[in-house]
Amino acid sequence: MRKLLMLEILILVFNSMFSQDLIVTNSGDSINCKITKVKKDNIYFTFKHKDDIRSTLLPVANIKTHQFDYFQTSEVPKDKVVGYENYQHFRIAINGGYSYQTAKVGESVPSDFKDYVRDLKSGYHFGGDLTYYFTEILGFGFKYHLFKSSNSLDNIYLEDTEGNRTYGKMRDDLTISFIGPTFSTRLLSYDKRNAFHMKLSLGYMGYSNDKVIIDKYKMTGGTMGSSFDVGYDIGLSENLSLGFQISLLTGTLIEYDWDDGIKKETIELEKGEYESLTRIDFSVGLRFNK
Repeated sequence: MRKLLMLEILILVFNSMFSQDLIVTNSGDSINCKITKVKKDNIYFTFKHKDDIRSTLLPVANIKTHQFDYFQTSEVPKDKVVGYENYQHFRIAINGGYSYQTAKVGESVPSDFKDYVRDLKSGYHFGGDLTYYFTEILGFGFKYHLFKSSNSLDNIYLEDTEGNRTYGKMRDDLTISFIGPTFSTRLLSYDKRNAFHMKLSLGYMGYSNDKVIIDKYKMTGGTMGSSFDVGYDIGLSENLSLGFQISLLTGTLIEYDWDDGIKKETIELEKGEYESLTRIDFSVGLRFNK
């Protein structure tokens, strides 16, 4: 219910962003218009006269009052307003979908656990990004994505140097986050309804794994990462689109903190043991444009 309410609020806000303004003159005339500029001496506006769209000005001394967003709908098309840029500046994207980590299973992994590690590579992600386009083609913004994966295995055992075995469960709950600024390019369709997007991001990748190897452990770490996105948005309405996207995220973990509940230590990995965080995301989601 809360998500539905938020969606309705967003749609209401977007629908009201091009509402029409009101000017009332000293002689009592009411003008339904779009005010484009307010200066000390004059107010500039665009209005509809019969079937014509006209742009003009009135001296402030001749105006009794003016009010923005007085009318809920506009008689003046956006592209007829003086100074109007025929593209949308803001894009909010909400994404979710399937993810796959591309690194090979290491040679050091015992053969009995290779399938377990392979299954852990598949998971899901969700997140979003906000972009401001300062031209029709180029934009800048921020993105945040979260990857989750888990797997478990019963009846494993650990054997000490004296041959004593301890039986129990193995489990991994893996979380990898990415946050960073993005540089974006887009190509709009002829009618500005659909768009092809490409984004490049450099940021921080956080790593966390709640492990169980009979006993509980915690692995945490972080590294610099990058993300490259390619996607296509299909317009559903003026301000709402359905988007499809494929992303490549890369990063390498060279050390991590290991916490067994009693002590915490930092483990530095050897060059051949670095942990690759590279994955591919296949996403679908909604895009809100303004």
